[in-house]
Amino acid sequence: MLGIKSARYDEEFKEHAVKMVVERNCSITEVASDLGVSQPTIRRWVKERTEPGDSANRRLAELEVENKKLKRKLENAEETIDVLKKSVAIFVNP
Repeated sequence: MLGIKSARYDEEFKEHAVKMVVERNCSITEVASDLGVSQPTIRRWVKERTEPGDSANRRLAELEVENKKLKRKLENAEETIDVLKKSVAIFVNP
């Protein structure tokens, strides 16, 4: 009986997949489909890279994720403010 040969991926490929999930907020399903890797494999890679062993490292990772989310919110708010400023300028100066 022939065994199923599992694919080997280099660290750069794995990091790219994890960044798609963690930083770009892509779903594991999307990333798995886009890269041709199984969902459990992507899930394992994310877990290995985002769950440090001790609580201090875990807290640092949580803060980094929160910081990225807040930066995205700030960017969105700044874009909204710019659009509103331009809208006001259009209505004030017909």
